[in-house]
Formats: sequence, C-alpha cells, structure tokens
Amino acid sequence: MSAVIEPPSQSSSSRMSDFQRRMKGIVKRNGVSNGRKVVGSSQSASERPANLKVVHTLEEYKEGLDESNGKIVVVRFFATWCKACKAIQPSFYRMAALYPHVTFLEVPVTNDNVNLHQGLEVPSLPYGHIYYPDAGLVEEMKISKKYFPGLVKKVRWYDEGLCGIDEFVPEESDDADEEN
Repeated sequence: MSAVIEPPSQSSSSRMSDFQRRMKGIVKRNGVSNGRKVVGSSQSASERPANLKVVHTLEEYKEGLDESNGKIVVVRFFATWCKACKAIQPSFYRMAALYPHVTFLEVPVTNDNVNLHQGLEVPSLPYGHIYYPDAGLVEEMKISKKYFPGLVKKVRWYDEGLCGIDEFVPEESDDADEEN
C-alpha cells in the first residue's frame, strides 16, 4: 500500500472493480482484516482445541463417547446456517481450551445425519448435552447466547465434583416462621 493518495478513477466501473479487488484480498487473508477476525468467518480445524472433535455419524458419535474413558463429555449440536450457533462457537471453543481434560464434541446438522439429531431428540439449535462418566447423559439444554452461561456453570460443577443446588433452593421467608 502506497503512502501517496492516487487520484480518483475516471469511471464508476473502475472504482467498483477496485473495491471488489480489495474485498477479495480481505477475504483471501483467512477472514482477517486489520488483525481482527471478520464476523461470520469460520474457524479452521487448526484453531480448534485438541480435545474438540467434530462427528458426523452415529458411529462417530458413539466412538467419541466411548473414547472419553472416564471423562466428562460436552456435546454441541449446531447447523452451519444457524446464526445463534455461529454466535456461540467462539465461546464453546474457549470453554474447550479451558477444560483440556474434558472431551468436547461438535455435531453439525447435515442431510446425512438428520436422523442422528432426531434420534437424540435435539429439539432446537444450538443444543447441548453433558455426559458424566458411569452416569451417561446428565444434562441437556439450549445453549444459545442467553443460555450458554448455564452450560459453563454446569460443566464447572461436574468438573469440580460440586453441586450448586443451594442456588436453586428458595430462601425461607419470615412468613413461614410466623405460621409455625
């Protein structure tokens, strides 16, 4: 890029082609512009944490669960066209990086595996499952941006072996004491 400003082009078609050329260059640089990730660009496999695996079939799904060998398994069901799914992908990847001893699986919806999603009774996308060793499926929940903090909290609970049940028990009111 030159420090000298070039005079404007004579025709609008040459300006448009210049614009197109610049935009094409931005897109070719792996979705990165000015050192920042362009919103909506997909992350490559090299950016996925090592403990995160993408599965496409029922067999791969079962293998992913079987290979966990006593580990907690967190599953994200998503679709590539789903905006809410795209919005939580970076958060899901960060969580996978924070818990390297937990297995993370991603299950994209494709024409070939729609039955997998239906068989596991996934009601909406994005959706999550948590599997605990020797207990199987222990949690299933929506994991859109609104509900994602709940997934993080539950993964932390299962990882630490602590239950936050006290957060769900209502406090006793003074009215109950007066009636007794």
